[in-house]
Amino acid sequence: MQNGNALHILIEEATAVLSAINMVAYYAAPLPDNTDEQLRQIVTRFTVLTPDQRDRFLESLTPEQRSVFGIFGHRAATLAAREKSSDWLYSGLTGYVMANYTIPEGRQVKVGLAVYYHVARQLGMNPVALFEETAVYAAPEMEREMLGYGRDGKISLHQYGWRELKTPDGIRYKFDPTS
Repeated sequence: MQNGNALHILIEEATAVLSAINMVAYYAAPLPDNTDEQLRQIVTRFTVLTPDQRDRFLESLTPEQRSVFGIFGHRAATLAAREKSSDWLYSGLTGYVMANYTIPEGRQVKVGLAVYYHVARQLGMNPVALFEETAVYAAPEMEREMLGYGRDGKISLHQYGWRELKTPDGIRYKFDPTS
């Protein structure tokens, strides 16, 4: 993806995919879903863009369209745990970064990062390396959050309001700050 034409094509294709997604239905869809793979392909193509192209790509999306990548990220982390796949986890955290290109007022990004940290440890991955590798795709504010968080060493699901549930379909992560 070296020229602007390739970026333009990616923007058009991503916009078409994102426009067809009903967020409520996607969030509730069984894992995996065809949409997961479509979004994973967009994330993969995003990672080979230059930093300037990545900024232009994310700026071309509405906040609502970027938020779809947050849902994808959580779903991909769940798939990573179920399939023991570092690739899904890497794609999911990159999607989370894309969703938080501009961090909405009041969003606690550290809460969402707990699932990625937890799954990385479950898979025997080094969370510091995972967060460093994906922070390169983040805007400066998010990059600082990720680098500090990845190095914490004491992160748990429970401290950030998450629970790991065993369901007939496999592991699920549920946010429940009252637990």
